[in-house]
Amino acid sequence: MESSVTERCPWCDSLVSRAKFIEIEAKIREQERKRLAEAESALRKQLEQKFQHDLETAKRAEAAKEKAEAEKRLASVVGERNRMQEKLKQAEAREATTRKEAQAAAEQKAKKELAEVRAILQKDHDQKLLKREAEFSREREATQRKLKDMERQLQRKTAGEIGDGAEIDLFEALRGAFPDDLIHRVPKGQPGADIHQQVRYKGEVCGRIVFDSKNRQKWGYEFVTKLREDQVGAKAEHAILSTTMFPRDKRELCIESGVIVISPARVVALVEILRGLMIRLHALGLSEKQREQKTDQLYGYITSETYVQHQREADKLTQDILDVDAAEQREHQNTWKKRGTLAMRLKKVLRTVDTEIAAIVEGVATE
Repeated sequence: MESSVTERCPWCDSLVSRAKFIEIEAKIREQERKRLAEAESALRKQLEQKFQHDLETAKRAEAAKEKAEAEKRLASVVGERNRMQEKLKQAEAREATTRKEAQAAAEQKAKKELAEVRAILQKDHDQKLLKREAEFSREREATQRKLKDMERQLQRKTAGEIGDGAEIDLFEALRGAFPDDLIHRVPKGQPGADIHQQVRYKGEVCGRIVFDSKNRQKWGYEFVTKLREDQVGAKAEHAILSTTMFPRDKRELCIESGVIVISPARVVALVEILRGLMIRLHALGLSEKQREQKTDQLYGYITSETYVQHQREADKLTQDILDVDAAEQREHQNTWKKRGTLAMRLKKVLRTVDTEIAAIVEGVATE
């Protein structure tokens, strides 16, 4: 009975059976899904590349600025050292002058007075010399300490300065990728995670995500312990630790104590996935227990080998698309070059024709 029911084909508008109509609609949906998935992968890759480029540019600018400031401070310290050396030379010159004057005065007095004066001058000279030596020694040590401090500042930056730069980069990337959400940084010195993101959809709050950004030379489990506590305090659904260092034998992405540990370049792409899940769960109105189950399933998936393979395949396909675009651009350039050459030849032929016609028109007519 169902086979006798007919529908209009979405492609050619001809009458087809109900079963054929359902089959065609399924194919159309599958094709649309594939195109959407490919477009999303290409866009995600472009966003990742832009984020990495902006990150490298900001790092180079910050390094150049700090180096210039350090060199300026070092030049100031060196100038101060030179001034102290000049003062030392002047003091030694004055001391020599005083010694000559004392000797001249002593020669004019009696031997007894000369001996007494010499004793007094020698004692006074010794005291002044010891005092000056102590002062110069203290100044020399202070200058050396300043020079060493400047050298240490040139060779390294503090962990706080590095961390602030990474946190600002993450904050700006999140604001640019999710303009509809409420995203803010927690001021330094106040408790809580570095960044809070309130996920919104059509004016409704669907949940929260908290972030910490670490740019350290060594991994520490206290990072996830602290962020987990901040997550509970903020009543957030997810906690993400953006870091360049990972636990032993792990890289790119892993789950530690319920906290997602991920490299900075992949944070935005992951938040897109989490945000989509949060919006769907909010729309379905699931209970807290059901949401936790779905979250556990998602965490299991994003840390699985299957997800890693899909990511690698997506990266490869994105690169293939870029290669195709580059090849297409080269082909266009060759076509434009050939077209330009032919156009120039055409103009030359037309000028020749115009010249010959002018010669006929302007020539003297014969009877």
